[in-house]
Amino acid sequence: MDKHERQWVIAEVQAERDRLLPLRGEATRTTIEMVRTSGGQVSDPDLVPYLNLAYLLGVKRGRGDDELLAFALSLANWAVAAISDLAQCTDRTVEQVVDVYETALMAAAEVGEEPT
Repeated sequence: MDKHERQWVIAEVQAERDRLLPLRGEATRTTIEMVRTSGGQVSDPDLVPYLNLAYLLGVKRGRGDDELLAFALSLANWAVAAISDLAQCTDRTVEQVVDVYETALMAAAEVGEEPT
């Protein structure tokens, strides 16, 4: 990617961020609600993806694509923060924590298992 393309991407991302910023509060509240609901079901890991998908579909159908994008951004931000906190609490780097999950996914793929 050359300098001109990078500038265009940065400008587009900034414009989208500014456009979605008014939706941040609701997206964060929805994220907290989803994490509480799905997190309460971690003992049944097969159920969690269905609950998460139900939240995503509910946001998309009930609030539209912009709210879905804001929700996805909120979830991504929370995931990065959680992985960063886990790394800090376990005296590892973020990359080391991600490597643990990536290695588990690769091992599951080798034996033909679906990742959760």
